[in-house]
Amino acid sequence: MHKYLYINKAIHPFMMVVLLWLFASCAGEGTATDDPQGVPVASATVALRDLSSRREVTAPVVAYQRVYITAQTAGQVLSVGFEEGDVLRKGDLLVQLDTRRQEAQLQRAEATLREVRQNHRRQKQLFETGIIPLAEYEAIQRQLEEAMAEVAFWLVEVDLGKILSPIDAVVTDKLIEMGTHVSQNQRLFTIEDHQLLVVRPGVSEKDVVHLKKGQQVDLSFDVFPDELFTGTIRRIFPAANTITRLFTVEVEIDQTATTRKLYPGYLARVHFFTGSREAVPAIPPEALFEDDETLVVFVIRDNVVSRRVIETGVRRDGWIEILSGLQGGEMVAAGNLEALEDNAAVIVRGEFRRYGFRN
Repeated sequence: MHKYLYINKAIHPFMMVVLLWLFASCAGEGTATDDPQGVPVASATVALRDLSSRREVTAPVVAYQRVYITAQTAGQVLSVGFEEGDVLRKGDLLVQLDTRRQEAQLQRAEATLREVRQNHRRQKQLFETGIIPLAEYEAIQRQLEEAMAEVAFWLVEVDLGKILSPIDAVVTDKLIEMGTHVSQNQRLFTIEDHQLLVVRPGVSEKDVVHLKKGQQVDLSFDVFPDELFTGTIRRIFPAANTITRLFTVEVEIDQTATTRKLYPGYLARVHFFTGSREAVPAIPPEALFEDDETLVVFVIRDNVVSRRVIETGVRRDGWIEILSGLQGGEMVAAGNLEALEDNAAVIVRGEFRRYGFRN
């Protein structure tokens, strides 16, 4: 009995050592860092991507040239030549006012002018022969000038009764009817030139510095969701709006160059490029490792990684621009970077995928 107990006490410490060794061996199996074939990583390819900065701003389409037609003389409307939607040519007769009073005044002024001219010819002959003094001749000269001015005035009054279109345009508002009486300066029509349309969105000061006159921009409209139109920045207002703190950018739309007919009132979505970064090499942020404030990537070649210092540019839409250190087509590790070091063996388990961002 005592012998058995002695042997049991002697073997017990040895067995404990064996058990601890077996436990440690089993726990170490299957870890990534002890894999004799390499560290498992995901890979990402350095690809050329468009990382340009874009801004989408909405604003309604308006006619660049809008004219309010007003009556420059009072009178009754005898005829109205056009209504909403009609196309006008420059010089078309919009409204004819009753100018019989003005015409009568014109006839009276013309009769007075004829009489003064006859008297002026007689007085001139008398002045040239020395019969009348200079002061008397100058008085008749003034009467002639006043009579001529009176005729010119009533000629204008009669002419103002014919209201003509000053431009090629479309009638958007007709505010009178035949037979009504209009007063001087009363608004009669609104006409617009629909060949030249503009959009005037507001842009922040951070974006407006990247825009310039003559720059082309893309436009889209909800009524034509699958089409893109081209506009041109016509001008940039020199001061920001005092309330919104936004700068107005006027974008011109040439109707003669569009495939679809656009109308004022359409909501335009203006796509501004505020920073050009087209076809630049880029990687996902997951492939970037920061080592003592130094940006590092691990380039994969033949299942071995090499540590490389790089310089980066803009970070946009889930990608980082590479300024130096990498070239398009190279493969970098994009996962498990903490387990990597220079010249470490790796096993590429899959390719890094980015969803929900611009390609």
